[in-house]
Amino acid sequence: MTPGAETLSHMDVAGRSIAIRAIPGQQPGVMWLGGFKSDMMGGKAQALADWATRRGQAYTRFDYSGHGESGGRFVDGTISHWLEEAQAVFARTTGPQILVGSSMGGWIALLLARALKAQGSDRLAGLVLIAPAPDFT
Repeated sequence: MTPGAETLSHMDVAGRSIAIRAIPGQQPGVMWLGGFKSDMMGGKAQALADWATRRGQAYTRFDYSGHGESGGRFVDGTISHWLEEAQAVFARTTGPQILVGSSMGGWIALLLARALKAQGSDRLAGLVLIAPAPDFT
């Protein structure tokens, strides 16, 4: 794989086809978690991809089921499903990762960080939350 060349792949998560775009590069990697009804080709996700390419930074972004290039119907989506998908995508990355979440993606990033801590993982290198929309109930 050419350094900095983005690849598109799909993975199955509990019968849902999840689209993933990844750029190989230096660590820590950056993993993008988009917002509600957003997709990985949106402005913030693409700006981060451009930044990662310029820096030679590893970068992973994906679409939740029912969003963008992933399969499934949006109306079947739940926070639990989308967290499960984020966990599966994170598991495909290597080395330490900085989670960058926007809006609902900030909520998913917090849930993912909590799950990683509960598992005893040392791979979470940081959190960047952009206008996070967590559930405080």
